Amino acid sequence: MLRRQIAQLERARGRSEERAGPAQAEEVAGVPVHDIAPAIGRAAPVSVFRSGRAANAWAGPETSAVVFGHPEVDATTGGLKRGALHDISPATAPDMAAATGFALACAGLLLAAAGRDSLWLWVRAEMAGREAGEPYGPGLLAFGLDPSRLIAVTARDTTDVLRAAEEGLAAHAFAAVLIEPFGDDRHLDLTACRRLSLIADSGRTTGIVLRTGGAPGPTSAVTRWRIGAAPSRGGRHPGNPVFTADLARNRFGQVGVWMMEWRTDEQSFRAPRVGYKAEGPGSLAVSLSGRLAAASGDRSSRSAGSGAVVPFRNR
Repeated sequence: MLRRQIAQLERARGRSEERAGPAQAEEVAGVPVHDIAPAIGRAAPVSVFRSGRAANAWAGPETSAVVFGHPEVDATTGGLKRGALHDISPATAPDMAAATGFALACAGLLLAAAGRDSLWLWVRAEMAGREAGEPYGPGLLAFGLDPSRLIAVTARDTTDVLRAAEEGLAAHAFAAVLIEPFGDDRHLDLTACRRLSLIADSGRTTGIVLRTGGAPGPTSAVTRWRIGAAPSRGGRHPGNPVFTADLARNRFGQVGVWMMEWRTDEQSFRAPRVGYKAEGPGSLAVSLSGRLAAASGDRSSRSAGSGAVVPFRNR
């Protein structure tokens, strides 16, 4: 189905029909594909499909892994392994956005290394979009992800998410496939993860399972990351995203915990600068663990000033 949808997408953008051959993959009913590129105003990339067959999307150098840019993480992991499955989940429920940002940063590294004409696929459960919001073009660009090279698939449930993800991995047409189910689902078990791993291992497409809406279950992924939010040290200006990255599983090496800062200008990770202090008393840097407002028990029950509390009555 993905091949058919991409062919229709490129024909709508003025691409010739010779570049998009007929689809041969099994159709996944009820899994719509959305395109958010027109909102950015960028041209679509050259199709990776030729003569009805999916060409390999990787146009970059032949490497088995992509470096993070963080010296300690790269020394421990050897970089982000290509042609494999990786598992990312939030450390706690409030860290959902941080886990999503880390997953997007990893996808951005893969897309940058793959070449300028490569595509990336994001398969999401419908509930994930409702809870976490839909993709935002400028935000994706901050992680090195060109929205015009995104194929976004919205699935009804975990079963459709897995079917679309398997098809995307098997197509060998995407530099990265971001797989985002939602909630604790019995269909996302060890058998399902093994299927994704085997399909990813057979090619050079990298799969990233993003578990934002449920407790981490069993996995066969090469790495498992637990991501938490950390204070950003931007001084008087918005700083770069900073993550507390806990590598809880590493099939080929050691594990560890690091502070990882995503450098938006360099499109890579690095270790946060040690001993950096916010500039001046007017700094915008606020520790995420600090109290931003008094608890309700610390405030007077009476309103201050001329304000008044009006009870709501259901009519």
